Amino acid sequence: MSPVSSAAPVPSGAPAAAPIVRRLNDPRIKESSGLAASTFNRPLLWTHNDSGDRPRLFAIGTQGRTRAVLRLSNASALDWEDVAAGPNHTLWAGDIGDNRAVRKQISVYRVREPRRVASARVRATRFRLAYPDGPHDADTLLVRPRSGRILIVTRSKGAGGIYRAPRRLRADRVNRLTRVARAPADVTAGSFAPEGDFLVLGTEDDAFGYRKVGGKGTRIALPARQKGESLEVRRGRRAALVGSEGRRSPIYRVRLPRSLRDDPRSPSPDLGPSQVKGWALDINEEFNTLDPNRWNVRDRTYNSNEDSYLLAANTRVRDGVLVIEGRRESAGGRQYTSGYVDTNRHYSVPNRFRAEIRARVPMQQGLWAAPLWFRPTDGSGGEIDLVETYGREAARPLVHQTIHTDYGAQHRQSALTYPFARLGDPAGTGWHTYVVEKTPGRIVMTVDGVTTATWRSGDPDWFNKYYEAGKRWNLRINMQIGGSYGGKPDASTDWSRATMAVDYLRTWVPE
Repeated sequence: MSPVSSAAPVPSGAPAAAPIVRRLNDPRIKESSGLAASTFNRPLLWTHNDSGDRPRLFAIGTQGRTRAVLRLSNASALDWEDVAAGPNHTLWAGDIGDNRAVRKQISVYRVREPRRVASARVRATRFRLAYPDGPHDADTLLVRPRSGRILIVTRSKGAGGIYRAPRRLRADRVNRLTRVARAPADVTAGSFAPEGDFLVLGTEDDAFGYRKVGGKGTRIALPARQKGESLEVRRGRRAALVGSEGRRSPIYRVRLPRSLRDDPRSPSPDLGPSQVKGWALDINEEFNTLDPNRWNVRDRTYNSNEDSYLLAANTRVRDGVLVIEGRRESAGGRQYTSGYVDTNRHYSVPNRFRAEIRARVPMQQGLWAAPLWFRPTDGSGGEIDLVETYGREAARPLVHQTIHTDYGAQHRQSALTYPFARLGDPAGTGWHTYVVEKTPGRIVMTVDGVTTATWRSGDPDWFNKYYEAGKRWNLRINMQIGGSYGGKPDASTDWSRATMAVDYLRTWVPE
């Protein structure tokens, strides 16, 4: 991996005036040393004190008032320096400071962010980390939004380093870090964009934006602050929030350069859950519950072309995530059970729509996951499959995206595939964001901002008949087991990993 360009970053010019968006009014917050946005769709920020405090996180509302305090058990606070949000509604606290460079091990703590904003004691999972080249001081903890991979950025008067933790952290042993890139001198804070497509590293005076770890940096001027050690990229990618130490310390909003926040690979860059150019948000489903006025949960039934029986017990909402579980158990005369939800007769989108999900699929033999697909509400021909995966392809997992004609003997389909490995996920089991836009004469699908499938009027030759007919479309989410496409489970199938998850679902209609 090429080193981070810290010597000659690309200049971006000074930003517009950086307004103060809130102050940390709690007198207990004397040395704010990290910022992380809530993992739920709410304007809440998490922060903590530098060394000398107890292991606790403060939830800060829009007026700067502390809304809640999480007290971490199974944790200590030798020198906390940063906090970061991760997948599955997790928060990570980094006990990574080491001014004298004497610590043989550092620690990061993982907790689940409660959906209810209230003070509580939460048990943390501790992961010990060790550098391959001796102790370092560090102020910056990064967590990849989709995979949850941990990176530590060391702080040095000369060039620092970026160190990556193992893909699977172990709580019962020391996890060895690997140096993967250089970093600018004196990095005090950093954050990935929530969409995962860029990161920002900050010093007390400047920040640098990167399209990838080890890439070329774009300089971003920061407002003058008193010992600035916190930075968080806002959802929507337009701005970063930067803070400082001291009582009633301010948090500033710094606009990010367009070259960093715009993604030319996407037909319609995601500007946040409610702001997508040309579209009006219709539903923002965070899966706090399965609303019966929107969703049907299938129970004690089955589909053709599969070997599982559908039970409502296999579909549940857990910590803001829709989970469908496959099980090896007999029911309804079948060997396996699974789950299925749809919006038939409750909710549909018009013939022109945009939809987005963030989902994670299993890659186990015999499992056929379909986190989101669409069927016409009038029962006519046509089917739009935003994403399907087959566990039999675990050695080379693929995203399958397909459009169909009628079912039956005359059935035809146009299927396109894209390797998960090209998305940085060779196993295919990480979190990914899938988007479909259906506009006049065109259907475009993307994964993590990469355009992966496109169909146009006349290509295939049956496109207009099925997709230009003014239909409305209902939504479906399910996981099949067995069948002619998925294949049957076998001895290699790990049923402890037979779970599909959807973090959120959003739809838009034309403005």
